[in-house]
Amino acid sequence: MKSAKARQNRLMGSGLFRPVLVLAVAVFAVLALVITVMVHQFDSVSRQQQQQTAQRGYLNRFTEHTELVQQRVVSDDAVRHLAIRFDPQWAEHDLAHYYHDRNAVSDLFVLDAQDKLQFSAHNGVAIPTPAMPAPIAEAVADILPELRQAEGARPQPVPDMPLHASLLPPVQRTNITIHNGRVYMVALTLVQPDFGRAQLPARHAPVVVTAMPFDKRLLERFGARQLVTDLAIGIDLRESDERATLPLYDARGRAIAALSWHPRKPGSDLLVNLQWPLASMLLILLLLGGILLREVTRYARGLILSEAKARHLAFHDTLTQLPNRALMFERLNQMRSLSNRQSLEVAVHCLDLDRFKEVNDTLGHPAGDALIRAAARRVAELVRDTDTVARIGGDEFVILQPHTGANGASLLAERVISALSRPFDIDGNSVQIGCSVGITLISDPTAPASEIVRQADLALYSSKEKGRNCATFFEPEMDAALRMRRQMEVDLREALAQDQLHMVYQPQVDATGRIMGVEALVRWNHPTKGPIPPNVFVVLAEESGLISQLGEFTVRRVFAETREWVGLPVAINVSALQLRSPSFMAAVTRLVAENAIDARNYEFEITETVLLGDDAATRDNIIMLKQEGFTIALDDFGTGYSSLSSLQRFSVDKIKIDRAFVRNLDGGSADSVTLVEAIIKLAKALNLGVIAEGVETVSQRDCLVACGCEHFQGFLYSRPLQGDTLEQLAGSGQALGPKVAPTEDPRGLV
Repeated sequence: MKSAKARQNRLMGSGLFRPVLVLAVAVFAVLALVITVMVHQFDSVSRQQQQQTAQRGYLNRFTEHTELVQQRVVSDDAVRHLAIRFDPQWAEHDLAHYYHDRNAVSDLFVLDAQDKLQFSAHNGVAIPTPAMPAPIAEAVADILPELRQAEGARPQPVPDMPLHASLLPPVQRTNITIHNGRVYMVALTLVQPDFGRAQLPARHAPVVVTAMPFDKRLLERFGARQLVTDLAIGIDLRESDERATLPLYDARGRAIAALSWHPRKPGSDLLVNLQWPLASMLLILLLLGGILLREVTRYARGLILSEAKARHLAFHDTLTQLPNRALMFERLNQMRSLSNRQSLEVAVHCLDLDRFKEVNDTLGHPAGDALIRAAARRVAELVRDTDTVARIGGDEFVILQPHTGANGASLLAERVISALSRPFDIDGNSVQIGCSVGITLISDPTAPASEIVRQADLALYSSKEKGRNCATFFEPEMDAALRMRRQMEVDLREALAQDQLHMVYQPQVDATGRIMGVEALVRWNHPTKGPIPPNVFVVLAEESGLISQLGEFTVRRVFAETREWVGLPVAINVSALQLRSPSFMAAVTRLVAENAIDARNYEFEITETVLLGDDAATRDNIIMLKQEGFTIALDDFGTGYSSLSSLQRFSVDKIKIDRAFVRNLDGGSADSVTLVEAIIKLAKALNLGVIAEGVETVSQRDCLVACGCEHFQGFLYSRPLQGDTLEQLAGSGQALGPKVAPTEDPRGLV
């Protein structure tokens, strides 16, 4: 009985146990299935998000690279050095070397307006024989027609067009290719001006090609941004459970490479955390819910932090952590809206550090970066919480100052100038700079933000013209002056192209009035404005990059007109900017050969600014001029900073006494006489020739003779003459000017 009952109990127990066990197994199976599905879904969603994030990061990397290239290629300097006159040294130093150091660009090429390869560099160093690797050339060929089509579709600027309307958006195209087993990012950027101070000489512009490999450092930076630690790039496009991939397509739509990484699997990680035996369904659900909540919260927090960091990077300058151009324009637009609704007064300051380039060139780029950071801190300490200080590039800053008028803006500008004038301690070096400020007050809230900033920039340009280290408010006349200057630049460019300039020659005589030589002077008779003074159009040529063309025109015309003047030396003025050009001497040598002139019959006049510093190109050009047979005269002597060592180092043959000293002789000042006499004695002691320019009166001439001067130039003897007239006058042997009275001492000295 007992055994039967026991057996029945076991049967009943087993009968009850099996359904419970089956139910439990079923519950656990369903739970496992649910968990498995959830884990798979979590991992799948996570992988999709990672791929989307990687795609955005990949595209953002292209954007960052093209924006960096824009900084120098879309600029007036690029137009001058690549379009107007190709300068390989500028292309190597300011493009290839700069982008290699700043953005790891390994290869840089320049295509001319006809899409011919003009320059190539590898790792920041120019290649003597320009060449483009075939894979890169193929990638360029795929996108170059599209870039040229976009160039042709742009509206062309017309004369008198406002600056903000004539500035065109950058034209760029990108592609990828595989070269030497590595994936390269290829970008094409059209050369064009930024502020319009230089204009393209033709409809088609040169194109700058940059090629940057996805190297280990770039992948690490990219991976850090996307929260990926083992990011790799290769040509294997296969995707597996352990490796996520992002195909990379070239311009033809071909997947030629892929980014791959070990994907994060939050679902699988969650399952690992749920390995403990489940005591009960409630505990399992609670534990699962708690872990899910914790993981989702952590993941969401990570996404939020990543987004906040990305937004910060997008709207702040990485060097100074100040707002960048984008954030500055966003806040300026907000202030415009408030100004329109509430009559809010807003001042906009454009700041530019004076002599910053000298610090950067002498102490290096790290010191320049340290100086930028220190200057940014000083400026930020001067403004209110409601103000905005932004760095918009290089050594340029913008301050947005709401709730202020002209007095408040002027006071802030003075404080900024004072603060930045104090010395900076940069790596143990005391650095002295300054600051120029341009200010505009928002008078028309409906004006675009770019126009407001342009007005402040015009005022800044005016501050620099006044001598720097000062502040200037925008005036409407500045806009008109800028347009007039641009038109004058266009007219000068046209005058050089159409041979509208001409030469005149002013005699240089001895004490008897006999012509001993001439000085060649360039003149411009504008078809509508009449004669333009040389001190106007020569300065304009220097500022607009036309000085080399003007200088070559002058030398060519003088050689052509005077090559038959045997025994009559001809002096030619040359700008300091010309002498700093490595191509100057090549042009002179070519013109000497073309005109078959005797270099010993010609003299180049340089100014004292040429002697400042120790520029290698200037020194080499002067040495080669001497070797060619030319003589060197120092013009306007006594007005600059030349030293005796400079006179000897640059092999000067003659000095010209400046007209300012000659003019002072009419006043009978003993100091003026002593100064001129000292200059003449110095020249004779150094065995240098000496001539006084600007001699206009007999008393000036007689005083110079008494001081020991033997050669003269000025209106007392003759005004500048046409070449044929001067040649006839010199051939006649006629003495010019009044004769010297030998018995008088016009100095009145005992």
